[in-house]
Amino acid sequence: MSVNKPFVKKYENKVIAIIGVIAITFGAPFIFQEYSCVFSRQTIFGILGSLSTTLIMWFGVKSIVIFLWRKFPWETNPVKHLILEVLSILFYTALVGSIFFIVNEIYPIESFEEDMRLSIFFTLMITFFITSIYEGYFFFMNWKESRILSEKLAKENIQSQYETLKSQINPHFLFNNLNTLSALIEENPKLAVDYVQKTADYYRSILNLKDKEVITLGEELDLINTFFNLQHNRYGDNLKLIVDIDSSFYSTYVAPLSLQMLLENAIKHNIISKDKPLTVKVSVSDGCIIVTNNLQRRDMEQLSNGFGLKNITDRYSYLSSRKVEISENDSYFTVSIPILTM
Repeated sequence: MSVNKPFVKKYENKVIAIIGVIAITFGAPFIFQEYSCVFSRQTIFGILGSLSTTLIMWFGVKSIVIFLWRKFPWETNPVKHLILEVLSILFYTALVGSIFFIVNEIYPIESFEEDMRLSIFFTLMITFFITSIYEGYFFFMNWKESRILSEKLAKENIQSQYETLKSQINPHFLFNNLNTLSALIEENPKLAVDYVQKTADYYRSILNLKDKEVITLGEELDLINTFFNLQHNRYGDNLKLIVDIDSSFYSTYVAPLSLQMLLENAIKHNIISKDKPLTVKVSVSDGCIIVTNNLQRRDMEQLSNGFGLKNITDRYSYLSSRKVEISENDSYFTVSIPILTM
């Protein structure tokens, strides 16, 4: 999951910055024992020097941390993020220290060399303090956003299962199943028993997915094969399913019912007849599962709430940084969904 927007809101940034800058600005002169007199020249210069150093270090380190979280998110490559962060902050700290050395050469400051060791130590402590604040806040907000998205995904999964069951266990679907079963009982009782078993297997498979966020591609292919076999009893050779996927991909992951929904949509929205057979092909290309069907829309297409494609798109926006791609031309309708690896 990539970071697409800042986690820290503007007002939260301001509160953190104001509290941190004030604490360090007035704390540094105290550590350097420059509060000999509240209104002395030494105290005023100590506070001004501390303020300038704190502002330079605070906003510099903050910019580095935010840049690295956006370009190199911790969750995608923690080692690279950590190395770049340490090197960048050390370089920035050394650069700021060098500037102060140069300024002191031009405008010598009393006891500069005497306090340099403590100054370097304190600068590094400021850097560590600032980095810890922003890294900690980013981790907290990242966890918070992940929790919200996880709850959203769970809701999407529940809705997906409900809609799928609702679309299948309806009078029209049961009517077609019963008609097919009735014909099979007269013509081929053995095949009728097999048909009932496949129908039961199909519903059992859906119910077994109710608590899962992802399933293996192999499990999803078993599901769509069962669904296809049920539909094939109705449409015969006018409906074809071609699965061109190497078995090495079967252990990868997909969102539950994603391929089943795409197959169901293809059957629902296209003409299927002897003159116009429907072919649905499932394949793999460039790390994505490609589902394509020849396009032959029904003259009076069934009303659709657009739930299927939207549900798949929403779930994959949480599961992967890659988007679901939908394309259409005069001949084909294609949906590309990312392969998930855990």
